[in-house]
Amino acid sequence: MAAATVMADQTLEARVARLESDVAHIRSDITEVKVDIRGVETEIKGLRGEVKDLGTELRAEIGSFAMGLRAEMGSLGTELRAEIANLGTELRAESGSLGTSLRAEIHKMDSSLRGEIARLDHTLTRGLASNRIWMLLQSAGILGVMARAFGWL
Repeated sequence: MAAATVMADQTLEARVARLESDVAHIRSDITEVKVDIRGVETEIKGLRGEVKDLGTELRAEIGSFAMGLRAEMGSLGTELRAEIANLGTELRAESGSLGTSLRAEIHKMDSSLRGEIARLDHTLTRGLASNRIWMLLQSAGILGVMARAFGWL
C-alpha cells in the first residue's frame, strides 16, 4: 500500500505539475488576448475618429452640393419663367394677328354673302312679280272667256 500511496502521490504530483503548466500556459494566452484586445480597442477608437471625420466631411459635401443644387434649380426656375413669359407674349401676338386675319376674312365673307343675298332677293322679287303678272293675265283671260260665254261682252 505504501507503493500505491507513493505512486498515487507521484501521479498526483505529476497531475498537479501538469495543471500548473496548463494554468501558466492559459495565463500567457490570456495576457496575449488582453494585449490583442487593447490593440483592437485602439484601432476601434481610431476608426471611430475616422468615421466621425468622414461624417463631418460628408455633411459638408452634401450641404455644399445641396446649396449648388438649390442655386441651379433657382436659375432654372427663373429661365423657365422667362421662357414661359416669352411664349405667352408670342402666343398673344400670334393670336392677335390670327384674330385680325380672321376678322378680315369674316368681313370679306360677310360682304360676299350680303351681295349674294341681295342678288337672290332681287331674283326672287323679279320672279314673284313675273308670276303675279302671269297670274293676272291668266285670270283676265279666263274672265274674258267667261264674259263672252255669258254674253257680257
